[in-house]
Amino acid sequence: MATRQAVRPLSKTGSPIRRVAVALQGGGSHGAFTWGVLDRLLQEPGFEIVGASGTSAGAMNAGLLADGLRRGGATEARAALENYWEDVGRLPGYASFSPSALFGANQTWHLEHNPLFLLQEIVTRIWSPYETNPLNYNPLRKLLSRIDFEGLRHDPTAMRVFICATNVRTGLRHVFENAELSADVLLASAALPQGSQAVEIDGEHYWDGGYTGNPALAPLYLNTDANDLIIVGINPIVRAELPRTARAIIDRIGEISFNSSLIGEVAAIAFFEDMMNSRPADPGFRRLFVHGIGDAALASFGASSKMNNHPDFLRHLHHLGERASERWLAQNHDHVGNRSTLDLSALVPTRHASLISPSINKQTHKVHT
Repeated sequence: MATRQAVRPLSKTGSPIRRVAVALQGGGSHGAFTWGVLDRLLQEPGFEIVGASGTSAGAMNAGLLADGLRRGGATEARAALENYWEDVGRLPGYASFSPSALFGANQTWHLEHNPLFLLQEIVTRIWSPYETNPLNYNPLRKLLSRIDFEGLRHDPTAMRVFICATNVRTGLRHVFENAELSADVLLASAALPQGSQAVEIDGEHYWDGGYTGNPALAPLYLNTDANDLIIVGINPIVRAELPRTARAIIDRIGEISFNSSLIGEVAAIAFFEDMMNSRPADPGFRRLFVHGIGDAALASFGASSKMNNHPDFLRHLHHLGERASERWLAQNHDHVGNRSTLDLSALVPTRHASLISPSINKQTHKVHT
């Protein structure tokens, strides 16, 4: 499909405006890391976020980002993200019932010794959410009422949003766009089967989008004029140690399944980029430069910490995201609009190499030379 080359208008300083799209992974409370990343990017002069694809916590961040930008630009978007995550931290959570298990000398932030969390794990393996939560109460629904979905659905100037959910009947992913946005869409994208009832939208039922697109990347190329794609990774792709405990094995299976769709789409981009590099430039296609922002520290918290909504932890994650974004900008600002800074060479299907570079989740990112 041919796509026109994006026009690069000038900012007030005379430098080109860099139109970027962001791909926001899901990962529960670790979505506060993405909040920190976006908080810093929104302050960068000359950067315009024209599209966001999100799944689960990434869907929440994408909806809040788009709504804030529409209401009042970057300043309002930063405030919308901050207010939402502060309110998430005020919700009752596991840490509220056993803070001493979380805040020891080393502050690991995980919930593996939290009695309420352990009880909940047992309950979800015996009873379904239709039995434990028959009224289908979800505290996030009230928090999402602040988003003007009507405005996002009907304003043609609003940032493009793509939310991924998994159709329970077909097993296929569905990418909801601006015209379909609602609180139900965001909640569907975050509906983990063990903990939440499937969300019904137009007669179909949906579970968490992480199973089929975490997040979806193709819509950002096909339906925005961004030349640069920034993937904010919060799920560890590479782990050096072999999982040996039952919990570690379950956690690793979850990480692999929730990363598989993303790896597949990035591999397709890698193949396309390799093909374009080896052939004469085709004016009918535009380049999509790929970047990654992440932090290896996220892997050290453990999978259970994704359920920890303690406000101190969310603020800590925000700080990590802000710092990761700052490091990335310091190293790669001038490459945006000119080349990829995430090394995709190992993903080209015709090459014999490891499946993926772990750079999305590292503190520093490998840049093409």
